Amino acid sequence: MVLIIFSFNDEVIFVKGSSLFYLLRLSALVMLVYTIWILSFIFFNQPVEYNSWISFTNQILFQLSTTFVAFFFLAHTFIGLWTVGTDYFTSRTLGFVNTSLAKHADLIRSGYTFLFVALGALIVITTLFIIWS
Repeated sequence: MVLIIFSFNDEVIFVKGSSLFYLLRLSALVMLVYTIWILSFIFFNQPVEYNSWISFTNQILFQLSTTFVAFFFLAHTFIGLWTVGTDYFTSRTLGFVNTSLAKHADLIRSGYTFLFVALGALIVITTLFIIWS
């Protein structure tokens, strides 16, 4: 499996399936460690008070790690949703549902890809705005 990540001015970046596999596993591991870190703060600071939470979230370590996790989250969801789109939004699979849908499989897959890329970018931009403002 080869995924075209980016195409600009006739320069295309290809990524092999094994690289996507490792990136997916790495991003899942990073998000797991981040979640454990946040939950351990909540668990060991009972009751969580406003001042302790503000001092925790205003640290540069928290802001940087949240930024990295946001980008890993974006990569993780992009790979997963891209895989779902290329597996299920093909003319063959949509043809089982309705033959007229099979004719528009490329358009449906393109709209689906645009939707999840736009939503992912919006989530990451919102996260960065909240964390760094």
